[in-house]
Amino acid sequence: DDMDKRLLNTFCKVWFGEHMFGANFRFYKGYSIPHCSNVPQYMDYIEQLPLVDSPEVFGLHTNADITYQTSLAKDVLDTIVSIQPKDSSAGGGETRESVVQRLADDMQIGRAG
Repeated sequence: DDMDKRLLNTFCKVWFGEHMFGANFRFYKGYSIPHCSNVPQYMDYIEQLPLVDSPEVFGLHTNADITYQTSLAKDVLDTIVSIQPKDSSAGGGETRESVVQRLADDMQIGRAG
């Protein structure tokens, strides 16, 4: 729509121009346009980039990552619950809730380590 077009034009005016090719230009700390002459050099540049980008790279607040991680954890736990059997057997095995709790505890231990 017109507002999307306006926003895109504003981004283009701010970000795209000759200034991008200056030695000091950075999209964000550590994110610059590489000056490479062959594909292996570009591959090396890409390999040195962080595996996980912080929200600030995209102009977002750091709380965006907390919101994302919370949502991801909820989705994972919802999926675990949804694939568990709905009936409990009289065999004395783990209940659906105890399996989910154990997996959640394992995920917490994995994040701490």
